[in-house]
Amino acid sequence: MKTSINLVSKKRRPSEFHRRFFIAATTFFSIVFVVSAGLIGYRLFLQAQLNSLKDDEAELITQVNENPEKKVKFLTVRERLSEIQNIITQRKNLNSRIEGVSQTLPLDIGISLIEGDSEQVKLRVSASDLVSLNDLIEQRIEQYATERNKEIKRIELTSFSLNSATLLYEANFTIEFISS
Repeated sequence: MKTSINLVSKKRRPSEFHRRFFIAATTFFSIVFVVSAGLIGYRLFLQAQLNSLKDDEAELITQVNENPEKKVKFLTVRERLSEIQNIITQRKNLNSRIEGVSQTLPLDIGISLIEGDSEQVKLRVSASDLVSLNDLIEQRIEQYATERNKEIKRIELTSFSLNSATLLYEANFTIEFISS
């Protein structure tokens, strides 16, 4: 009976399927482990950066709160800069309008007053003879108005007089522009 019972087993070789399954499982586990370790390391790196940024932010807030005068000055300067920016954008439009009006005038007519805003320009011109003013009133103003018909709402001659002190003819115009 001893011959039929063998307590020592023969070495069995695993089948090809089991061997490939073991290699695939080990490879998959290794890849998942490496990716997980990389993601954990990346999260720790980002957390360290976030903590550093929070510390910097807290330090800056503390510095700003310690100097309320500087904070007020900074906010005032920032507000003024935005107002200046708005004024400059409006002035560019006004400057181009005034430049267009002044280029329309004949050379022998002088400008003694220009006042304006984004909606209208008041202009006082003077000349020594009526021919120049007549040319301005009859031809050049109409020409200017037709060239800029999309910009001009109305051109009005508000006054016309002779200055007895300088013996110059003076004309006052108001040019109203379409709001842009």
